[in-house]
Amino acid sequence: MIVLHLGDSIAYGECASQPARAYPQVAAQAVAAEMRAQVETRVVARPGWTSADLAAAVASDNAALTRADVAAVLVGGDDLIQAALASRSQAHLRRHLRAAYRRYAIDLAFIAAACRQAGAPIVLCTLYNPFPHAPLATSAIRGLNSVIGQVASRLRAPVAPVDAWFAGREALLISGYRTGTLRDVLDGRAPVHPNDLGHRLIGLGLAGYIAPLAAMRHRLGSTAVWHSRR
Repeated sequence: MIVLHLGDSIAYGECASQPARAYPQVAAQAVAAEMRAQVETRVVARPGWTSADLAAAVASDNAALTRADVAAVLVGGDDLIQAALASRSQAHLRRHLRAAYRRYAIDLAFIAAACRQAGAPIVLCTLYNPFPHAPLATSAIRGLNSVIGQVASRLRAPVAPVDAWFAGREALLISGYRTGTLRDVLDGRAPVHPNDLGHRLIGLGLAGYIAPLAAMRHRLGSTAVWHSRR
């Protein structure tokens, strides 16, 4: 069984102490144990990738999709970062965020459609909030997660609620977590990536979505499975 993980620096394994502790590998181990099958993990992700970068990578590497039994997507943090960096005021930021949401919805739908065409069912992941005490970050991430929910509902794809898994436990799950405010960004490298425990939480949570999709796909052969799980 091949599980394809698509994303940015989080899917890439940033801040995991070793590759085996990054969430794609944690998910593979859990799925293999549950299904009693060998699971191969493939990752198409890079630090700094936006949804547009990921969509471009998917478009240029269709072979990765056709070989996958299931795909999981976690991307979007850098979309918000770029919108913030391009803004000169809060009013300007709101305009940039609206544009970022529109582009993100297009990119995510393209990625999901590419997986569907290749016969790989897909699970979409929401984004957790590394700055839970910053109203601006909370609002921006809530907006992006709303877009994820809308795209998933339209495509009848399951959504893994990573934001809910992290809520209230950010200090335990995020590498270098300090105050949970945007002041942390000014103190050096922003604490936004999961630590080993955070990666483990995402991986184990995702396994609960990946295993049923993989089992259903194998029962139905090469037919893609699209259904909602709430």
